[in-house]
Amino acid sequence: MPGHVLNRRETHKQQTRAALEDAALALFGRKGYEETTVEEIAAEAGVSVRTFFRYFASKRHVLFGDVAYHRISLLGERLAKRPPEEDPLDSVRAVLEELDFTDPAELAQIRTRMALMQEQPSLIGTYLLINHELQRLVAAFVGERSGLTPTHPYPMTVASAASSAWDVALWAWAGGSGDLVEVRRRTFDQLTLGVTKP
Repeated sequence: MPGHVLNRRETHKQQTRAALEDAALALFGRKGYEETTVEEIAAEAGVSVRTFFRYFASKRHVLFGDVAYHRISLLGERLAKRPPEEDPLDSVRAVLEELDFTDPAELAQIRTRMALMQEQPSLIGTYLLINHELQRLVAAFVGERSGLTPTHPYPMTVASAASSAWDVALWAWAGGSGDLVEVRRRTFDQLTLGVTKP
């Protein structure tokens, strides 16, 4: 029975986190990011302010939520599972393919987040930190698989291409310029054209 209790507890946590994210995005869309308070987000989700802070450090953190942080966690897990003999660039390409955004509900949340960043440029700092974490993770993986330090130009180039491809694709798609997945693929291929392991 302990396993069932743990599963119920974990499910409840996931549901609470999702409810807070949904409530925050709904309020940000209706009232604006700056005008929305943590108290209002908690009330909209039907939880206490104390509960909000169990899941998110600040209002800024709930803006990006699991849609970003969970993706980065999955990226690390799936890169670690790629065959050791595989070219690191091919490994990164394959995992990016696996993690492309395709779920309609998720895409709707991403569009809301991108629109909020356009309206509130101060939010871009947190977005850039997420991109930096993605770069750091990819550079560490490529460096390890190549026998190089993460700060060697090769791992850093592949990592920058991975981050930039997602960045370019998200902003282009949010602005109505093309399919998110297709732009991400094309951008990554263009940025890594001619890049080879030393």
